[in-house]
Amino acid sequence: MAIYLLLIISVSSTFMYYYLHKKTRMNFKFIYVDNLIVIVLTYIISLLAFTYIFADLDIFYKFSLTILIGGTLILGLGYTITMIRFWRTPNRKNSSLQNDILSPADGNVLYIKQIEANEPPIAVKNGILNSLPELTKTTLLKTPCWLIGINMTPWDVHKNCAPIDGKIMLNKHTKGEFLSLKKFESLTQNERNTYIIKNDSIQIGIIQIASKGVRRIDSYVQPDSMVKKGDWLGMIRFGSQVDVIIPYNCKIHIKTGQQIYAAKTIIASL
Repeated sequence: MAIYLLLIISVSSTFMYYYLHKKTRMNFKFIYVDNLIVIVLTYIISLLAFTYIFADLDIFYKFSLTILIGGTLILGLGYTITMIRFWRTPNRKNSSLQNDILSPADGNVLYIKQIEANEPPIAVKNGILNSLPELTKTTLLKTPCWLIGINMTPWDVHKNCAPIDGKIMLNKHTKGEFLSLKKFESLTQNERNTYIIKNDSIQIGIIQIASKGVRRIDSYVQPDSMVKKGDWLGMIRFGSQVDVIIPYNCKIHIKTGQQIYAAKTIIASL
């Protein structure tokens, strides 16, 4: 009976994580890490319940109640582990050089696109471009740039950091809709927070874009304040996307589909 219980729990938990992987672009490694934790804890608790709590019941009721408890545990433990990952504030150390640019966000790289001088900055799906007024009024787009889109799943750290040392030249919060990020208009119509950080060598734009289930973007810094590379700028509550704009004369070190990490992965260098 214990073997059947383990098999049912393993299949159910793995199916759940595989579905979440397909739905959210979750990094595949969580199927091996979080899924294993959920399976082991659920199996131990369910087996104890089957052996001791339901010991006096008929075998049919014992097994049925154990499966019910197991299903509840899979969902509850999966949610708890995900929330721990989501809310954590990692203490990350990087070995970047002065001219290196760090990733502002955890997530997988959606796209790496070139923007011509004075061209609208946000590349959406199927090559459609949309303009963000808070950026078109600055000098950020006066020269060609790279636009890098980063998809953040609930399993990624949702705090975003400064990619370079510098001064906060722009910290603009824009109220908007809460459309699904699968809709191309979400990048210009959704709630967002836009930063420009500048130093003597470079200026970079970071755009935090809210998703369908998001109701808040927190900012930790003020305009004209100084930040160090890796300092936390703010946080998006739940599913979201971060776009970063860097000068075209930077060398890109990442590729589409790659999992990258805030304050850790070097995405480019000047």
